[in-house]
Amino acid sequence: MIVVAIIGILAAVAVPQYKQYVLRAQLTEMATQIGSFARAFEVAKQVNGDYPDDTHLTLPQVTGLFINASDWASNTLLGGNWNWEGPDGYSYAGIAIDGATASEEDIAQLDAIMDNGDLSSGKFRRTPNGRYTYIIEE
Repeated sequence: MIVVAIIGILAAVAVPQYKQYVLRAQLTEMATQIGSFARAFEVAKQVNGDYPDDTHLTLPQVTGLFINASDWASNTLLGGNWNWEGPDGYSYAGIAIDGATASEEDIAQLDAIMDNGDLSSGKFRRTPNGRYTYIIEE
């Protein structure tokens, strides 16, 4: 009986820590993916002289943009889809998450990994259109 109680206590402590560990790994993977996408868009700007036009959910088809189309088309780890917000439609060039289903707390943790932890400012923030966006250039 005591052994069962001890196992129950250990499980009560270990399971939440494990869930947080898994979330942290997913957020780190997502930050890496956003950084990789951002570098690809920066290379495309160097090749073409400007960022691609706004295409929303569709991956822009421009010279020098080396992003795997299936990676772009896949759902993000926070739910929703990748979205290119080009400077012809916005005052910035950025990579947004369209339709994120994760909690704002989880998204704030991503912001803390990538930026300043404040979703109202910095490079990763909630933009006026309601999307969480990594701003490459303003």
